[in-house]
Formats: sequence, C-alpha cells, structure tokens
Amino acid sequence: MNAQPALCVVSYNTLNGGRDRDGSLHRLIDQLDMLKELAPDVVCLQEGKRWDENGGETANAVAAALEMEPRLARSASHGCHLVTLVRPPRVRFLRFYPDIAEGNFHHTVSRAVLQVEGVGTPLHVLHTHLDPFSPADRVAEARWLTQYADRDDILLVGDLNTEAPGDPEPMTWDWLPPTQYSSNRIQHPDGSYGDLDKAAMSALLTAGFVDPAADLGLAFARTAGHWREGDRDHRSDYILPTRHLSWQMQSYTVIDTPRARGAADHLPVVAHLRRTF
Repeated sequence: MNAQPALCVVSYNTLNGGRDRDGSLHRLIDQLDMLKELAPDVVCLQEGKRWDENGGETANAVAAALEMEPRLARSASHGCHLVTLVRPPRVRFLRFYPDIAEGNFHHTVSRAVLQVEGVGTPLHVLHTHLDPFSPADRVAEARWLTQYADRDDILLVGDLNTEAPGDPEPMTWDWLPPTQYSSNRIQHPDGSYGDLDKAAMSALLTAGFVDPAADLGLAFARTAGHWREGDRDHRSDYILPTRHLSWQMQSYTVIDTPRARGAADHLPVVAHLRRTF
C-alpha cells in the first residue's frame, strides 16, 4: 500500500510579479500566504516581472518564504519570466532547461526534470505561458508542445491563454472590445469573427494531453475573469498530464476566494497527484 502523501502541484499567474503600479508588493505577500497554506511540492509561477533583477533577488526571496528551491526561465517578451519551485527533500531538481523551444515562444517554455522521493522514475514538468495576442502563434506553440504528449510522466503547467472544448461560449461579446477580437476569436476567410478560438487547447488534447477537469467530470470553474468589471469567467490556467502519467489525479481545484480574487487577475490551480504502482 502506498502511504506517501499526494504530490501537490500549483500553477499561478501572479500579475506583474505581485507588484502594483506604485511598486508595492502587498499582493505578492497575499499570494505567498495562500501558497504557504497550500503547502505545495511543485509551484509554477508566471509573470515574475523584475524577479531576475539583482541576481534574482525577488525570486530567491519568494523561494525562501515558501521554503522551496527556485529555477527562473527568462521570458522573451514583457519580462514575464517563469519560475518553477520545488520543495526539498521530497522533490529535487535533476535538470532544468529554461528554454527548450530555443526562443520560438512569445514568452518561453521550460522543462524541469524532477526526482520525487521514493519514486524511481523522474517527473517532467513543462512550464509555459502561451502567446496572449495571436491565436495562430498560440497554435504554433501548442503544436510544438504536442511532441511531448505521448511521453511518460509529463505535466504541462501554466497560463495557456486558451479555453478548452466544452467550456461555455459567451452569450454576448459586449465584454470584449473589437480591438481584441483577433486575439480571442476564430476569424473566418471573409474577415468576420465567430466563436472563441480554442484551437491551441484542441491540438494539445488531441495529441494526448488530458484536461483533468473534464476527465474527473468537474463543474466548470473559472481561473480568470473576476478582476475587471464587465469581463467574463473563463479558464486560462491548467495542469495537464499526459495519458501516460504514472500518477493518478486525486483532485483538481481552483482557489476562488475573496483573498485570491484580490491578489491577482488569475486564480491558483491546484492538483493533487498520487503515485500508482
């Protein structure tokens, strides 16, 4: 019988690294308090803006507050760096690759090869933040990631900036300015716009990644949409295993509380996985 506790994995877009326009870090403090309560084993944080400055001072301070070990992957755009953290001694980095796409992503995609205590085979965590502006570029990034979809023990984690097949379509487009149609909607050959563009997620799922919310039969739960008045609830943030993951998805949750809604424009996504033997 496996007596090990479930492995806790979290994905969270911090919104400008938890820093407000006045430079204050009160949101980051709230974010760290939430993460401490979750006691995660692996954390993937997006938009670590300015976290690389002064030798990674902020990234190291975040890691120290969480009692975790960090690896930073620099973004090619907007300083939206990615930070992957693990909690030793249970989880350790074997190898870390900060840009496995060699500069071909709008931000980047990293790969962490992790050793989980008591588990013989490594766990591979792909961490990314897909292009927020271009459906075509998102699909290109997703197609690059599909090469991992038939491999063992892979998790794809991050802000994918796409909704999934089966997620609700908008009843109206009043929430979306026409200037943003090209970033979010299918464009027909005649130039008109249709439904939400979900092609990137469709490519990932068709290739072999699994949407845990759909697989577990969970009710729709937003990961974004609460921040601005007039926005709509939608999913953007995911922890996607492949079909060949030798871990069972025990639970999959979005932390949607008043504190979480005030801490960032995205909500933390939490997965608990238990090793199968």
